[in-house]
Amino acid sequence: MHPRNKHRNYLDYRDLAKKQKGLKRFVFENQWGGASIDYSNQEALEELTRSLLAEFYNIQGWRIPAGYLCPPVPQRVDYIHIMADLLQQSLGSKEVPRGESVCGLDLGTGASCIYSLLGAAEYGWSFLASDVDQAALENAEEIVARNELQHQVTLRCQKDPKRILRGALRKDEVVAFSLCNPPFHETLEHARRAASDKWQRLGNQKLQQAALKNYQGREAELCCEGGEVGFVTRLLEESAQPRFRESCVWFSSLLSRSSSLEPIHARLGELKAKRRRFELRQGRNVKWVVAWSFMGKSQRAEALRKQLAPQPSTGKRKTGLAACGCALEWREVWVSDGHQGTPTEGQIVKY
Repeated sequence: MHPRNKHRNYLDYRDLAKKQKGLKRFVFENQWGGASIDYSNQEALEELTRSLLAEFYNIQGWRIPAGYLCPPVPQRVDYIHIMADLLQQSLGSKEVPRGESVCGLDLGTGASCIYSLLGAAEYGWSFLASDVDQAALENAEEIVARNELQHQVTLRCQKDPKRILRGALRKDEVVAFSLCNPPFHETLEHARRAASDKWQRLGNQKLQQAALKNYQGREAELCCEGGEVGFVTRLLEESAQPRFRESCVWFSSLLSRSSSLEPIHARLGELKAKRRRFELRQGRNVKWVVAWSFMGKSQRAEALRKQLAPQPSTGKRKTGLAACGCALEWREVWVSDGHQGTPTEGQIVKY
């Protein structure tokens, strides 16, 4: 996990349940004498997420409607920390940029609104958060209001499901970064089969059957034409349009399959984008964050400095930089600032 991730150290669920009472009924002693929950039980997963958000991030009253995906907090906050590092590196600063003047674009925020909530909690950032699902946005709006974050999180309905940026980012708006957790299945049947195969690989037939019975996730969350490669390719194409290529310093997306990396990097090379790739490894689970920009190095730094420049006070917003308080762990790096897809500088980062 990232050096600043609050979940790097072992957490005994029994200790968490003493503080977050709703979790207690889901915690049991496993065969090794440790505390666990039933990870195939959607209700248990949601209560764990709610407890972690309340205990570590002071996000209160988090809930999602039945049928929506429940996000794993440790992995989602790793993505937030990676974007913070990328902004810090782009600024050439010893400090991570904090405050509401740093604005991110949360594409497909979902009913959980997880990235916007974590970014606001960890760094005080503000967000434009979009989704095609009106019911999901209504739930996200309730969470935002419950935590008095209306001045930091602006929710927008993407009325055209074939578009990603258009409708989410308005004319003349410029954001420091975008993030996205795309649907990575081609069809719902493929998604269900993948969930079943996961538990089968782990050798637990009981959990395999339970996972299928309690299978969660709306179609827009789980699948789209072309799976995650198709979705991210459409995002790349849209981000390269003249209207958007300088409206975001760093575009980015999470990828769940190693096989998706090659076609995405190939298309980024064709679009002459500067790009970065980060590996997120938590236990057996490995995902990747791919980030790209159509701005040069000095242009990126200048665009971020403009965002951080003092703004007329509204009595609510705080701007500027704050110390990150933790050294970065850079290693095994691959980065391209060239236009032919050739590595010319930089690093792939593993945490």
